[in-house]
Parts: sequence; structure tokens; C-alpha cells
Amino acid sequence: MFEIKEKEGLARLGEFTTPHGTIETPAIMPVINPNRELVPVRKLEEEFNTDILITNSYILYKDQDLREESLNKGVHELLGFSGPIMTDSGTFQAHVYGDIDVEAEEILKFQRRIGSDVVTILDEFTEPDDSRETANKKVEKTIERAEMAQKDEASLNALPIQGSIYLDLRESCAVSLAKMDGGLYPIGGVVPLMEDYRYRDLAEVIIASKKGLGPKGPVHLFGAGHPMLYSLAVLLGCDLFDSSSYAKYAKRGDMMYPDGTRNIEDIDYLGCECPICSSHDADELAQIYKKGDITPIAEHNLWICFREIDKVKQSIREGDLWEMVERRVRSHPKLLEALEVLNGEYQFLERFEPRSRKRAALYTGQESNYRPTFKRIMRWILDEYKPPKNGPTVYFDSNQVNKPYSRSLREEIEKLENYDVNLLVYDQIGPVPLELDAVYPVAQSVFPSHPAHMFSLDHYRRQKSIDELIQWEGEETLTTLSGSKNIDFDEMKIRATADYQFGEKAGEALTDGNLSYVKNNKGRIKNVKLDNDHILSIRHYDGFFTLKEAGAKILLDEFDPPDMRIEVTDESAEFNRDGKSVFSKFVTNMSSKLRHGDEAIVVDQEENLLAIARVFLTKEEVEVFEKGLAANVRTGIESSKGASI
Repeated sequence: MFEIKEKEGLARLGEFTTPHGTIETPAIMPVINPNRELVPVRKLEEEFNTDILITNSYILYKDQDLREESLNKGVHELLGFSGPIMTDSGTFQAHVYGDIDVEAEEILKFQRRIGSDVVTILDEFTEPDDSRETANKKVEKTIERAEMAQKDEASLNALPIQGSIYLDLRESCAVSLAKMDGGLYPIGGVVPLMEDYRYRDLAEVIIASKKGLGPKGPVHLFGAGHPMLYSLAVLLGCDLFDSSSYAKYAKRGDMMYPDGTRNIEDIDYLGCECPICSSHDADELAQIYKKGDITPIAEHNLWICFREIDKVKQSIREGDLWEMVERRVRSHPKLLEALEVLNGEYQFLERFEPRSRKRAALYTGQESNYRPTFKRIMRWILDEYKPPKNGPTVYFDSNQVNKPYSRSLREEIEKLENYDVNLLVYDQIGPVPLELDAVYPVAQSVFPSHPAHMFSLDHYRRQKSIDELIQWEGEETLTTLSGSKNIDFDEMKIRATADYQFGEKAGEALTDGNLSYVKNNKGRIKNVKLDNDHILSIRHYDGFFTLKEAGAKILLDEFDPPDMRIEVTDESAEFNRDGKSVFSKFVTNMSSKLRHGDEAIVVDQEENLLAIARVFLTKEEVEVFEKGLAANVRTGIESSKGASI
């Protein structure tokens, strides 16, 4: 029912298929109160291009006239909407008003009888101030009701994840619900957190839920109706949002903006280009509001919500959602606290983080240090990088040279190659081995001139047990060094890049023989040959390698299964040899180390080389999604001894 089309870390552009149509996610579901249609449903469908609505089945059930009409006509004819409709169960009403007089099984049957596309179970709303014991009992009741709902396989069931602010309960609840294969996974019980600006708690709850749920989806963040939250929530893996806030805020005269809320009586200049603000000035809107008509403000709020979701989608497509989030969270100090949560979740977030992106990484402030793309290379340099030579380390200040550093420092490198020294550039990221200067994000990042370094020279010195660290000060530095050329800079670059991209020992395996290079007129390596076999090409936009058949064979021999591999069925093998993409349902095994965008080797179950591919879904995602693309094949291999197609 759910298929990922594009990704940006945990964020995803997807397609959610229901009996009344397919929704592109992330998406907003405007909440429709059947007793008061503030913005006409026809207008939502025709002007706002709304894909999906949500309404409350408990309200329909409790009103005898509405109940009979919805049972006779169905909810789609009742609301006058041709697209998918999700129904809520009354759980939120129980949170607001106390117990409600309907049984869980009865409200479930009612939703199915009125033709809801997505049916929500009557879960137990866990309050932020619930004791652990109380929250645990509510989680158990929610799981019990989810199991009851799943006995009917004819409907798409929304199975809300509960657990209050107890993160282990959230995660364990999500684990249990994920086993049931529901149609939709809402994260419930979070409205009080948003109302009290507890965005740090909200971020922790979302991450805990995602850890338990895994890549399953779509994930619906219940009650998240303000646009200032959308980018952060999508970054953390939420796909759907319901919005009654557009109406609630309008009743108070509050106008939503991506950076907060402003009351119409305090606004002199609207600063908005939506259809409402384009046809009214602030005074006109204020006068309309004072006369009791809140519809224009409600429509403005909806326009802002829809446009913010469109901006989020575009950021996913362009690969700069992290930067969008960093800009958005600065609109409120409590949102900024939420971003700090991500700093401690590197191990989880990194699993879904691509090794490179389509665009350069722009530094927006110290919170940029939290990004997994920066932390990954920092950690690799500190924990896994092995300096290739035995002598001291010479470092260059990045403020004195342009990127890529090795091109600016070509003359210095040629002189230093003859000495037993390792080379560093003190970049804004921190001390970076000069042979890694072209890989993402070192060369493909933009920083202000003098930000605080992400990690220091002293930290690098201690971590690597370096006895002597020398700053380059021109020709006189050479007089302090000793000779002994045992590896040239080009080979150092090949080794370090391969180890970082493919794994430890890849660099040694890919340079074990007679190396030669094809370079462009600027001296940059384009292709790498080993014993006259073309093994690698270097991607100009991110400094990483594309594998050639000979290189793939070397790595296939070097790494034990399943490293570097996507293993497929015999049914898929011949298609992949012919250059056809790898689809999830045909993958039998896959390396958990592969990330979105990585080079991978496609093999059959006998370890025969079939193709070289670019990863789309990680192992965790492939195991969840039977439908859809797993990897794009770049090169099909004609046979185990054949040439590339």
C-alpha cells in the first residue's frame, strides 16, 4: 500500500494507495467537522488540490441524523469528496472530555460500514503526565484493540503508537504494531506536547516510534497542524499530518506562517502571496474577522500549510531538507531544542543517511554539526582512517587555500611527496587528510570563513597518537623533514577514498598492482587502471568512485558475503544482467552497511557477478517493502567472464 519514490535520510516522497486513490506523501489531511463545513469540501478538492481528508467517525456516530445519512450514503457522498477519506475513532474526544460511550469494536465496524478508506482503532490516549504503570496499561489495551482490528483484512487500519513520554514504551508499542502490518501508523498522544511547546519530547517520541516501527509506513503525526513543525517531522520520518488548526487558529484571528503565528489585529502588512492575502490587505481581513467571518483566515492558514508541505517535498527532491529544518527551527527556541535531540541519535539516523547529496552542504550555524553527513566523515577520520606514512604530519590552514585543496596545493604536494610525512588540511569540519579533500562533504560544503571547527587539531593528535604536528610555513618547513618516498599522493587518494566509500582494505585491494591514471587537462584523475584494467572512475561532483567490472571483481574477492552485495533470485538475475533495475521482492540478501546512493555489487545466490548498481533502499527498507525499486543498475555484466553491457 506504500511505496517510496525518493528519499532524503528518513524523509521520503512516497505513494500511499487506498481504495479511493493514491496519495503522494508527505501530505496534509484537512480535518472536516461534519457539523460545520468552514472551507467547502469542493473548494478543498478543486482549488487546494487536497488528496485526502480526515473526519471524526465518533461525531458521525453520535449524531443520529448524521449516522443514518452516512450509513445510507457512505462517508464520501456525505462529505462530497471523491478522494480517500480517513476516519478518526473518538480517542481524542476521550482525551478532551473523558470517557466516551462507544465500544471499540462498534466504532470500528461503523467506520467500515460507511466506507472509510483508512479506519482508526479506538486506542488509549496516553497523557504526558501518566505514570509509567498507567501508560503501560494503555499501551497493552491499544495493542489488544489493534489485534482485534487486524482480524478484518478488508480494510486499511490505522494503528496508533502510544506510550506517553516513556521512550521504551513507545518503541515496544511500535514493534508490536509493526508485526501486524497495518495500513497506517499514527503517532498518538502528542497534542499536549505540541500545545505546551515540548518539542524536544516530541522529537524523542517520534524517533522512539520510528526505531520500533522501522521503515514501515506511512507514519501519521496526529494533531500536527502547524507548518513550523512539518519540515522537522518529515526529516524524522513522518509522512502524513492532519490539520484542524487552520480552523481553530482562525477562530482566534490567528494567521499561520512557517515561522510562527500572528494575530490579525497585530498585523499591518500581510507579507504573504496566497490567494487570500493577494486579494485583501490586513485592514480588510481584520474587518471581515470582526464581523464574525473567519473563513478567509482559515483559508490563508490552509494555503500556508499546503505550500509549506510543497517546499518540504522540493527540499527532499533537491537534497537540502536538513538545511531547511535548521532554518525553520530558529523560529522558536523550543524547536531549536528539538534539533539538539538529533545530535544524540547519530547511530540511528546514519543508517538512512546517503554518503553524498546532489547539492553542496551549506552551514547554517552550530546545529549543522549535528548532521549525520558531517559526523560520519568526522568519526571515520578519527576512528578508522590510518595515516599511510610513518613520519610526522604536516597541516595546511584551509583559510589560506581554495577548494579543492589538493588542486590549490599541487606544488606543495609534489614537494612533500618525497618525504615521509602525512598531509592534513585544517578544514572547517576539522583536520581532514588531504587525500580526502575531494570527497563529499569536504569539497562540497560552504562555511563562513571562521566558524568553530567541528573537532580540533589537538583532538586529532590525541586520537591518532601523533608525536609531531607541523604547520606548513613554506619552503623552510622542508628543512625539518626526512626523505623516504614510499607512496605517491595519487595512490594515497585512491586508498583513502576507497576505504571510506567501500570499507577497510578496499584501498589496499584496489591498488595492489601497477596503477595508472587517465587525467583531464587540469590534472584531475578521471579513471583508474590496475594492471591495465579499468577498475574505477571518479565522480567529479562528489569525489567518490563508480565501480567498473574489474574493480567489482576485486572487491567481490576481497569482501566476504554479504558485504558490498545485493543478492537476488534466479528469476531476477537475467534481467539485472541486461541492465534492468533490482526490485525489492527479488532481493534475497543485502549488506546492512550499504546506504542510499552507494555503489553495490549485484550477485545471484551462487555469488556470480550480475551487475553494478546504485542503492535506493537500505537492507531494512528492502525487508519491509515488497513493492518498488531496491537499486538502479548502472552496468549489467554479460557473464562472469564477460564485458560490461
